[in-house]
Amino acid sequence: MAEDDTSQAIDDVLITLGWRGRYQVLQLIQLLLCVFPLAFNILSIVFIGKANEHRCREIDNATSHMWPPDVINVTYERCRVTWLNITGETMSASCPSGLEFSEPVDRSMVSEWNLVCENEALTDVSQTLLLVGMMVGAVLFTSLADKYGRKPFHIGCHIGLLTVGVASAFVPAFSAFLPLRFFQGAFQQGTGLCCGILCMEILPARHRFVQSVIGSFLWAFGMVVLSLVAYLMRDVSWRYLQLAFAGFSLYCILQIWFTDESVRWLVANGKIKQAEQILKKAAAMNKVSEKKVLDLFRSKVLRQRLTSEKPLGGDNNPLTMDPAENGGETLQTGLLVAEERPELAQYSFMDFFRYKYVSLCTAINGFAWIVNSMTYYGLSMTSVSLADDMYLGFFLSAAVELPTAIVFTCLVERIGRKKCCDIFHVLAGLSLLLSVTVSSLAGDEEAAGIAVIVLSLLGKFSISVTFAVLFLFTPEQFPTNLRNASLGVASMSGRVGAMVAPYSRTLSRHYPWATGTIFGLCCLLVPLCMRMLPETCGRELPQTIEQMTIYITTPYEVTYRKKKYPNQKNKKAAII
Repeated sequence: MAEDDTSQAIDDVLITLGWRGRYQVLQLIQLLLCVFPLAFNILSIVFIGKANEHRCREIDNATSHMWPPDVINVTYERCRVTWLNITGETMSASCPSGLEFSEPVDRSMVSEWNLVCENEALTDVSQTLLLVGMMVGAVLFTSLADKYGRKPFHIGCHIGLLTVGVASAFVPAFSAFLPLRFFQGAFQQGTGLCCGILCMEILPARHRFVQSVIGSFLWAFGMVVLSLVAYLMRDVSWRYLQLAFAGFSLYCILQIWFTDESVRWLVANGKIKQAEQILKKAAAMNKVSEKKVLDLFRSKVLRQRLTSEKPLGGDNNPLTMDPAENGGETLQTGLLVAEERPELAQYSFMDFFRYKYVSLCTAINGFAWIVNSMTYYGLSMTSVSLADDMYLGFFLSAAVELPTAIVFTCLVERIGRKKCCDIFHVLAGLSLLLSVTVSSLAGDEEAAGIAVIVLSLLGKFSISVTFAVLFLFTPEQFPTNLRNASLGVASMSGRVGAMVAPYSRTLSRHYPWATGTIFGLCCLLVPLCMRMLPETCGRELPQTIEQMTIYITTPYEVTYRKKKYPNQKNKKAAII
């Protein structure tokens, strides 16, 4: 049998179950609902840490003696007081009577903890710690999930996210808030990435894109809900707003009983009995013949695992006997042996660097994620400037992502993952470069301003489409016991881009053309690098690194394999 028969056999079992059955629908719903708290935890800082306009508090008559007698004019600025004396000398000092804010101080953590003036950079420190936590969580929890299972780390991180979110609303000081931001980022990545892999592995190959379609729509809708919740609670303390955001994770307690482990992971790691129990549950919920599903599972998946191993105990080994000669108990006996001897290798993090082709795929995907994160979050952070009202500006930036799911649905299966990435990376790059050109040539004209906004929103839409494709495309390239870790490594690379994004605002103040130019050129470079990746559309998920190399489709590799193995079409490429 071909090397990818195990994966194809699992696909056949999932198709027999009915991929749109009640079991799959309920599993996907309760998994994908976590998209809301994921979006809230990343972008909540826009609202709980919003700017609260301020200036130095004026000194009343009772304290006017603080000024020297020769002062003739006093100006109260944002962070300093400036005065002019009778000799014409201008002097300044920090606010002697403190600050006064345009809104109550509890509307934002910035005003409550006085994160303004000389402490203004501390807000960025909290966001940096969140991103560092996301980098750590992306690698740590995904690697552990590949080794010990997707379910425990998805649910455990989700409960951790709820706990940290609630705790953040009650911390008395900013110094206690900072470490919580690190753990918030780590748990956010563990929850989201394990959720994505669980959703992907519950569906057969031809329908894997469905979870990405739903996920991309829910992400955009989640940001719309975020802006609406923040707008409705704009007149209450930021602590209540933080509690509201954290409350969207409360259902994670129910996931302990309702979420099931990935059948693909169970089979890949020799846990056959647990896989059969889940298949029985799914068959009952979908009203499919349990016997039919288990017979197919045992005759295809299990037999493929058994025949791929070296027989033990000679010719009388029940694994090699005909079922009729052994009373029809061959598979049951083999099941016990298979559970004791997992077929697939337990890969480690170092396997990303041990094999040349795996390293190549990892590097290219990592670069694509860096560019996407840098561009996406750079545009998101400047979205509040799209309108005079910050809530409206954020809403417009979020709403433009809603059509992403429609475009993704129409194209990802018809033209493939690579072409989708190529087309929309080019569109994003050209939109951003054109916005820079229009802004530079037309100046401050009203029409030019509208054109720049439209082009920026088009760039945001395009990069949102490529992000949705990457979440599907990246893990499809890697084998089962590296799949979760591959998404973790890619996401960790994305955090690097997200950490660079905030500095784009500073760069644009000094060089207005630089940010759009850098983002645009990087987006145009991604399709050139992706030429060396395989197309995964319609293919079964690889179970091993050896199966992964069979999918090499780049011109260089095809030519290389033909020269190396002219008479063996299915021979593994020697690049590994």
